[in-house]
Amino acid sequence: MPFFREATGLLAFNALLWWVIPSIVLGNLHVDTLEAAFWTHDLAFGYWKHPPLLTWLIYLIFIPGPLSILSLLLLSQIITLSTAFFIWRTASEIAGNNAARLALVLFLTSPLASFYALQLNHNTVLAPFIAATLYYGYHYLETRSLKSNLSLGLAISLGLLAKYEIIFALIPLIALALIIPRYRSTFFEVKSYGALLVALLIFSPHLQWLSANDWPSFKRAVDSAPMATKLDLFESLWGFFWGLITVIATPLLALAALKINGLKILKERQKDEPHKIGQIIVLAPLIGLIAASLVTGQFVKALWLLPLGPAIAIGLGTLGSNATLKASTQLNKMAITGMTALFALFWIYLSLGDLIARPHEAFFSNTKPLATQIQNMWSRQQSKPLACVIINEQKIGASPFLWLPSKPLMLEIPPTPWGTKNHIADCEKAGAIAVSLDEGADMKKFFPRLCPNRLEPIKIASLLGRNADFWPGHISYLPPLGESCP
Repeated sequence: MPFFREATGLLAFNALLWWVIPSIVLGNLHVDTLEAAFWTHDLAFGYWKHPPLLTWLIYLIFIPGPLSILSLLLLSQIITLSTAFFIWRTASEIAGNNAARLALVLFLTSPLASFYALQLNHNTVLAPFIAATLYYGYHYLETRSLKSNLSLGLAISLGLLAKYEIIFALIPLIALALIIPRYRSTFFEVKSYGALLVALLIFSPHLQWLSANDWPSFKRAVDSAPMATKLDLFESLWGFFWGLITVIATPLLALAALKINGLKILKERQKDEPHKIGQIIVLAPLIGLIAASLVTGQFVKALWLLPLGPAIAIGLGTLGSNATLKASTQLNKMAITGMTALFALFWIYLSLGDLIARPHEAFFSNTKPLATQIQNMWSRQQSKPLACVIINEQKIGASPFLWLPSKPLMLEIPPTPWGTKNHIADCEKAGAIAVSLDEGADMKKFFPRLCPNRLEPIKIASLLGRNADFWPGHISYLPPLGESCP
C-alpha cells in the first residue's frame, strides 16, 4: 500500500521525537491525560467532563510504573498513525497521490501531530475519527457503498464517544452533498441514513448513562464557556485566532516553503471539482464552529480547533497538489526540517518555563520521587496494596498515579463529580495517603482522621530541576476505617 511504503520513514521519525525521547526524559504528563487515566479506576459509559473513549483506551494500554509514560505515548502514536492513514486515503481518493503526500506532510508538521501528541486528551483522540469520518463520508458520496456508509456510522459513533465535536466532521460532508450537484441524490437514498442508525446504536449506552446522570458531560459541552460579557467575546476572538494559528498557520507556512500561496488557493474560486472539494473540507468546519459558538453562546477556545487539523491537512493537500508535482522531491526534506524545528521549539519552551518558574500545566514536574515517597509511607503502615490517594491540587497531586503500581483511586479535594460512587467513603474505608500542597484546600475539613503525627514534607521540583522546591507541601497517612493512627 502506498501509504506504508511512503510514510513509514516519516512516521518513525515522528515516533522518535514525540514518543521515544519524551518517554525517557519526561517525568509527568498533561493534567487531562492524568485525569482520564485515574478515571480508569471506575470504568463507566460516561464521566462528568467528557465521554468515555479516552479513558477506555488508556485502560487497555496503560502500564503504571517505569513504563507509564512510554505506554501512554504509545497510545498517542497509534492515534497519530491512524489519523495519518485516513488523511492519506482521503486526499488520495480526492486528488491522487500528490495530494496525499502533501496532506501527510502538512499533518506531520502541525502541532497536532507533534507537541500536542504529548497532551493525550479528548481533542487529540478525536482527530483520527474526524479523519475517518471524512474518508468514509467522501467514499460513500462517490460510491454509494453500503460498507462505506456503515463504516461512516462506526467512525461517527466512536468520535461521539471521544468528544461530541465530531459534528464538525459531518458539516463538510453535508456541504459537499449540497454544493456538488452529483452528490445531491444522496439525501434521497434510504441507505444514506444507515450511518445514523449505526451511530445511534453504538452511542446509545452513553446516552442512557447521560440520562441517568443528568447529562453532565453534554451540559458541559454546550455551556462550559458562556459569553456573558464583552471580555468573554474578546477572549473568544482571541481563542479563535490562536486556534487558527495552531491548525492553519503551520500548514500555510509549510506551503509557503514549497512556493505555494495557501491563502490565495483558499480564497480563489476553484474551477475543477477536486479543488472545490478541498476548499469545502477546509472552510466548512471553521464556519460551522463559528456558527456553533453563536448558537450556544460560548466563546471559542483555541484547543477546540485542534481536532480540525485532519480536515485542514486534507483540504490544503488537495488544493496544493498540482504545485507539488514539481516539488515532490522536497516534501520529505521539508517534513524532516519542520518536525525537527517543532521539536526544538518545544524544548526551548519547556526550558524557558522552567527557568522563569512558570511551567505549563502539561509538564509541571518529575513526580517519580513523590510517588516513591507516597508508596514508602503506605508500605510502612500496611501490607495490602495502596487503594486511594487523596489530592488537594490536581495538576501535581494526581501525577503519582503514573508511577504507583496498584492504580489507586485518585480523589480530588474538594471532590469533583466525575464518578457515581461515594469515593470519600471508599477512601475512609480502605485508608489512603493524602498529598497536601500548601496552595491547595484544607484536607482536614474532609478527612479529620488524618494522622497529625505522620506528616512528611515534600518539595516538588520543576521539570528540569532549576526550581528545587517550587511546590512545597506534605503527605500524610489516613488509616483504614476501624484502625487508629500509629
